[in-house]
Amino acid sequence: MKSIEFESAQNVKIEYELASVGQRTMAAFLDLVAFTIYFVIFNMFLGVSGGFQADLGSMLFIQLLLVKLPWIFYNPLIEYLTQGQSLGKYIMGIRVVTVSGERPGLREVFTRWIFKGDFLWISADFFLLFWFGLGLMGIVYAGTSTRRQRMGDVMANTLVIKTKSSVRYTLKDVLSIKSQENYTPVYPDAIRFTDEDMLLIKNTIQRVRANPNPETKKFAVELANESARLIGLEETPKKRLQFLQTLLQDYVVLTR
Repeated sequence: MKSIEFESAQNVKIEYELASVGQRTMAAFLDLVAFTIYFVIFNMFLGVSGGFQADLGSMLFIQLLLVKLPWIFYNPLIEYLTQGQSLGKYIMGIRVVTVSGERPGLREVFTRWIFKGDFLWISADFFLLFWFGLGLMGIVYAGTSTRRQRMGDVMANTLVIKTKSSVRYTLKDVLSIKSQENYTPVYPDAIRFTDEDMLLIKNTIQRVRANPNPETKKFAVELANESARLIGLEETPKKRLQFLQTLLQDYVVLTR
């Protein structure tokens, strides 16, 4: 399982799992299915099967305007407007981000688009074979890349990540922590945090206990310092891991 770390505005490192090649391929397939449905509805609307009468030039213009162009510019426009998610990516729970974790801009989405080859749909149908070839090359390249990037991602400095950790950590994990009867929270301001903050704290505690190397310990110290600052403590408690555990316990009790 490959992952990437980004630094938040509060100087806290947050880990995201990279989208797998299978997830990216399925997202592209779902986008293609959505377009196919649109194409079928389009043909029904124009009455192609029922005798829509028009000369060849008009038909080609209509096909270009209402079929090819929407598909050609679908990915760059929707990924820009929705902060890195097409319909397929939304369903699969993945999205495009820059290597620094920011939303992709116009330069990034159009660079990815160029290397995807969707513009070939505007040409003769023969070039669609080349389009499929580019898709297969992208799958192979992403499968062998250390950060699961296809060529377009490398050129655009983008990544595709999971939007949520659906396998390892859920809200159920947080609520499963046992609380003491008549427990009095030590840090009442812990209620200011969010569920996502608590999942990060729980994740960190587990990582330190499972693999107490200098890197994980350093991250735990930074997270404890930032958490203490957010709840208004002048000084972070010396036993930082215990402090994080107490914050987690307080949050569960306060929000139940």
